[in-house]
Amino acid sequence: MKSIYNPYEALLQQMSELKKIVLDIRDLPKEDYTTKYYTRKEVSEICRCSVQTVDNYINRNQIHAENFGVKGVLIHHYQIFNKDNSLKELKYKRKA
Repeated sequence: MKSIYNPYEALLQQMSELKKIVLDIRDLPKEDYTTKYYTRKEVSEICRCSVQTVDNYINRNQIHAENFGVKGVLIHHYQIFNKDNSLKELKYKRKA
């Protein structure tokens, strides 16, 4: 007797492996941004601007910077990112 060959068996096995990988990625613990701070240089690289521009944002109170001992000025994660981790719009807006 011939056994019946299922051509979709390999696809079903790969799909189940992919499902396991996706579930593992989904269940990973999320990074805690409440204690994440950046230097002025890191913020300038993230925002793709110069350090002087970051200093201007700080002087205009668009970004709140905190003074820390030796490291100097540090900026909290949520000063440059929204709650959904998208970059805030920091460009100058004219007052109406």
